[in-house]
Amino acid sequence: MLDEHEWRSVLEVAKEGTFSAAAKRLFISQPSLSQCIKKIEGELGMQLFDRSQNPLQLTEAGRIYLRQAREMQRIRQEIIQQTADLSGMRTGSLCIGSSRTRSACFLMAPLIEFHRRFPGIHLMVKERPVEQLKEAVKSGEVDFALLYEPLDAHDFQEVPLMEERILLAVPMDHHLAGHVSGLQPQPYPVISFARFQQEPFIRLQNARCMAAVYDQLCRQTQTEPDVVLEENSILDAAEFCAAGMGATLVTNMLSQNWRGRESPFFFELAEPVEPRHLVAAYGRHQALSQAAEKCIALLQQY
Repeated sequence: MLDEHEWRSVLEVAKEGTFSAAAKRLFISQPSLSQCIKKIEGELGMQLFDRSQNPLQLTEAGRIYLRQAREMQRIRQEIIQQTADLSGMRTGSLCIGSSRTRSACFLMAPLIEFHRRFPGIHLMVKERPVEQLKEAVKSGEVDFALLYEPLDAHDFQEVPLMEERILLAVPMDHHLAGHVSGLQPQPYPVISFARFQQEPFIRLQNARCMAAVYDQLCRQTQTEPDVVLEENSILDAAEFCAAGMGATLVTNMLSQNWRGRESPFFFELAEPVEPRHLVAAYGRHQALSQAAEKCIALLQQY
């Protein structure tokens, strides 16, 4: 029951909700995974998962096992971190949780510099939705994750990284961009969200924080854009915007690090929108490794 392969299997099934999805994530066959779970249940004399539910639900015994499995994962990571620290940054690993947008628009340059300074540290970036990133932090699956405030102080410690402003992007040839001949004025011109009544708009899906900002602006200005697409990431929405599909909400992190061939045209919003505060978040009872501390210090410089 304490075998790493076994508790990792339980963690993955609990996260994915099905044996088939968990098996793919673990790179094993579904029968092998099912056999592994049945072996644990046989040793316990109790089922870990209610198989009549879809997705699978944890039983009470499963919740106890999962809690302890997460603790074993956290302890394992601490052992790896603390022994790696003895090498003086010559060897070791660093795992960072991030979204796709933050990986592309924020992590790239700092990680390249980190690798130049510490080539012996193996780097890994795990891209997940926000709620999954929080779980990865609490379980010790990642050394730290890039998240936004506010965070529960009972579960997280945090290091401030940057403040992000919310911007509005339109295709470069959009009629509201004026005759700019493909040039982006600096500073960004200001526009009211109210100008986008019935304008084609790319909205972020409800699971994304930017969806709440969009809804707030709609209420605040009594504006109803014509939503032509709902996207899963700010980066994807901005790429569709640049291709001419419609306007969308982005951040200055993205506008300042745009690498696409075609760029959107960016506006500051006339309406007051609270900036987002990006932090490096790690577990409340977790100690940062030397590699994590060095990496976070680099991120603060960008």
